[in-house]
Amino acid sequence: MVKQLFIIISVGFTIVMLIRLVSLSFDIDETFKHISLLQLPLMYLGIFLFSLFFGVAISFLLKCSYITIDNNKISGRNYWLFKRQFGMEDIEKAFPCNSNGMPVVVVDAGKKGQIFVPVHIEHADELFKQLDKYA
Repeated sequence: MVKQLFIIISVGFTIVMLIRLVSLSFDIDETFKHISLLQLPLMYLGIFLFSLFFGVAISFLLKCSYITIDNNKISGRNYWLFKRQFGMEDIEKAFPCNSNGMPVVVVDAGKKGQIFVPVHIEHADELFKQLDKYA
């Protein structure tokens, strides 16, 4: 993900700089008057560091969506990413939802809280088979 993000932003930045160069009749001094040519590698380093930070942040959030079922108890994260755990017998309903553009199944245990289960996780078929009786 870091690699793809770096390529997308770098290519976009390069295209913008080339358009600026062409629009200013190939005048390099005018094109780079706010940034020197020696600072360009630092710009690409900054783009890489931004991509790295963003990729690590996204991977941390994806790790937060980890769902476990052990000893007839389900645990996972709610909408606010707080950890929730309750017994499978406490589940009142399970229903599909679209949470900020991400398809999830909400496992609702009433006063004990909710767990948001992303649809696109490993072993989703096995998990949803267990949750089918609550849908």
